[in-house]
Amino acid sequence: MVVEITPPGIESLGWQFYIIWTVFNGAFVPIVYLFYPETADRSLEDLDRLFIENHDIFVFRNKEATSTKRPARYVEQEEDEVRRQSSIKPEDVSGAVAAHAKDVLASQNAEKIDKV
Repeated sequence: MVVEITPPGIESLGWQFYIIWTVFNGAFVPIVYLFYPETADRSLEDLDRLFIENHDIFVFRNKEATSTKRPARYVEQEEDEVRRQSSIKPEDVSGAVAAHAKDVLASQNAEKIDKV
């Protein structure tokens, strides 16, 4: 969009176009400060939790949203999830997947019989 607007803007407005450009860029500073959370050192799951748990549109009031360090509770939740996932034995999972596949096939066959 910038590439499409700049040449005609400079041709028609001249130096005044730079004033408009500066005003728009300056307007984004408070918008970013007030409404956008810090995303550095955060996973997508962290941001998802942040938006689910916090319903306030202004993020500058929330210390977790503006902190440059990842909040400890997100680190703990991730460690718990990793611990929970690593406690599952692969052979148990493959057996469960096989049983599920067998159940799905059985239900599909039952549906085909019902349609006939």
